[in-house]
Amino acid sequence: MMINDAMTLPRECLLDALEERIAVRRAEIAARDARVGVGRIHLTSYMENIGWPELFGYDMNRFFSDPAFAIEQRLRQMIFWTDNVADDTLPALVLPADVGMYFDLTLFRQEISHTPQGVPEFAPHPLQRRLALDELGDFDFTYAGVMPQLIKNYRRMVEIVHDEYGGRLTVNFPHFHRGPLDIFMQLRGYENALDDMAERPDQVHAFLHHFADARLRYARARQALLGEETLPSTTFVADDWVNIPFITPAMFRDFVLPVYRRIREREGPVHGFHTCGNFEAVVTGLLDVFPEITCLEVSGWNDVRTIHQRLDRRVALEIHVRNAVSLSASEDEQRELLAAVAEVGKTRRVTVCAQAIVKLCPTYDETLVRLNRFLTLAYCMQPDQETNR
Repeated sequence: MMINDAMTLPRECLLDALEERIAVRRAEIAARDARVGVGRIHLTSYMENIGWPELFGYDMNRFFSDPAFAIEQRLRQMIFWTDNVADDTLPALVLPADVGMYFDLTLFRQEISHTPQGVPEFAPHPLQRRLALDELGDFDFTYAGVMPQLIKNYRRMVEIVHDEYGGRLTVNFPHFHRGPLDIFMQLRGYENALDDMAERPDQVHAFLHHFADARLRYARARQALLGEETLPSTTFVADDWVNIPFITPAMFRDFVLPVYRRIREREGPVHGFHTCGNFEAVVTGLLDVFPEITCLEVSGWNDVRTIHQRLDRRVALEIHVRNAVSLSASEDEQRELLAAVAEVGKTRRVTVCAQAIVKLCPTYDETLVRLNRFLTLAYCMQPDQETNR
């Protein structure tokens, strides 16, 4: 049965309760390290953001507009996860200001609303009718899209943390990490974007460069807002449309690699990359343009052994497991995947993340039972420590 203390603890007790659980989780991780070896494969997991409103019974729109409520819910969620999931996730006393995962798209006139559960709904963008840069509007960090609400939420969260939590929490203002291809595909539409690449390549390059430059404009405005002396020393790119076969390796070479070089030249070394898709055919080119990446996230749509064979052993892999596998697959299918992970882990640093947990089963109780069963199986299928890296 689920432990539901996180739902009933008084608000004023939440931070102390979370710190107690962090201490317990830290001891659990140390015990696993001692039992299996410090080189073991660590396992993490997380609830997809749309899972929380249903579980806790709130409207995501309140979470995005009420900073005090958002802080309280973040604390409750970390407590709940630590109480109910036997992974290696160590909660941190860091809270992001949040108005939705796709806030950055609203800088370019993309209108987004959210259902009570938190599912984003995208209005058709003007760019779908006419391929012209003026359809994006003027870039304005302070006033465009949802930025006024985001800035307001951040400032209020900082005040609440100082006044009500004794400064024991840190509030982060989000970075703009979305990749140019991801933005172009969303605003223009997939079929239009493919036609553009074939028929109007120069215009596509202009848009991709515009979005890359907007990332840097955002970073500088964020620096000014936070009063930071310098930009971050490294950056990150999240580009879900780097996904074969939805784009081809030739499209990646001709359109994506040039704009990635632009990002690295202007923002500095890229330390991390995310795509939800398959990038087996282009992963070597990706690491050529982002040579500073030392740990690469690998989505569950990739073959672990294929990625392993194509990359230098210096690059660690953060292997993500789809929730359909961790929650719904047979034990034989799970063992097959975990055996591949253990094989790769003999000669490369590897971590595993059971990603994007939602209520795939009839109840959250059963969902978490299945998740913990998968984690238990994964703990048992560790590589031989004598040969591990």
